[in-house]
Amino acid sequence: MLIGKRGWKTTLAYVSIMVLPLCGTYLAIRHIPYLAYPIVASLGTLCIWLHKQAGTYLEDLQIHLLKQKRLEAKAWYFESVITNSGNIIFTTDVEHRILKFNRGSERAFGMSQTDVLGKEVHALFASPVEISALLARVDEHGSAEAPELLIKQADSGEDIWISLSVTRMLNRDKETIGEVFNCSNISKRKHLESQLHEKNEQLLRLVITDSLTGLYNVRHLNAELGRMIRAQKRFPNRPVSIALIDVDKFKVYNDSKGHQAGDHLLVMLGNIFTTEIRAEMDSAYRYGGDEFVLLLPDTKIEGARVICDRILVAFRKLRVEPTSLSIGIAQYLPSDEGKEIHHAVKEFIQRADEAMYSVKCKGGDSIGMQPS
Repeated sequence: MLIGKRGWKTTLAYVSIMVLPLCGTYLAIRHIPYLAYPIVASLGTLCIWLHKQAGTYLEDLQIHLLKQKRLEAKAWYFESVITNSGNIIFTTDVEHRILKFNRGSERAFGMSQTDVLGKEVHALFASPVEISALLARVDEHGSAEAPELLIKQADSGEDIWISLSVTRMLNRDKETIGEVFNCSNISKRKHLESQLHEKNEQLLRLVITDSLTGLYNVRHLNAELGRMIRAQKRFPNRPVSIALIDVDKFKVYNDSKGHQAGDHLLVMLGNIFTTEIRAEMDSAYRYGGDEFVLLLPDTKIEGARVICDRILVAFRKLRVEPTSLSIGIAQYLPSDEGKEIHHAVKEFIQRADEAMYSVKCKGGDSIGMQPS
């Protein structure tokens, strides 16, 4: 029990303190009585010194053991904090193979530490190339960050977004022994950002579209025409044409059939526009009432005529008596380049309107071109 608590050296010192004076006194009295007192005194001094040394050693030993226990407790504490942390923390060796994978990492990646131990860290991510670039920056600067990275959960297959910081891990000799990966799950934030972006797009569509036909409105037309005319100053050889379309005798049809039928006619006409124009290049606008505008970039007036011919044929097939279409086409002219934007836009539309009006005066159901 004594040895277990204090160690064999301390126990030997205490035994010596008790045994040596007794043995020395016995021998001195029996064999050399005249030296008994000096021997006893010397042994006593020796015992006192041994007792002091034993006490010092015991105190040092207790301090050492206490420090060791504290270090072990501290190491266990930090190990417990990292292991049980909800944050995503894992470490790799110098070959970028996973050494430690805490519980937060297990939940995020859907894999246990046993599953990933010894595997290359690149395998955890959807884009290994990004991780290679990130680790290259760590080698150069000691640390690196990636605000957004995509991972895929192994168990659910769900896409998860994380923010990631990587720091070089050093030993006491300042030698690199691996990296520490500290991540945060930002999937909820990304989801909210996506929802906000979608709602902003919906709001923007409401601002720039006509509620009845779903086509763009006149506000967006003016903005797009202005943008294209500004672009013409940089690319003057790129043609831009517009077509102004009016429904002949729409008021007669609307009054005789009712507003609901009139609205339905406008919706059908809008569908014809979106079918016949070039997707993601041309655009259609409700200019007001029963008037519409087609904006046709990279299109000369002859090409615009081809598109409008198809629209005219498609509308005739509807056989919505007594209505028809009057269409006027204009092309942006080089002579307009020196004018202010709003004047150029106004005159561009006016030329198409004049061409449309000349057709309407002749009975409609035809296409007119701007004067050459």
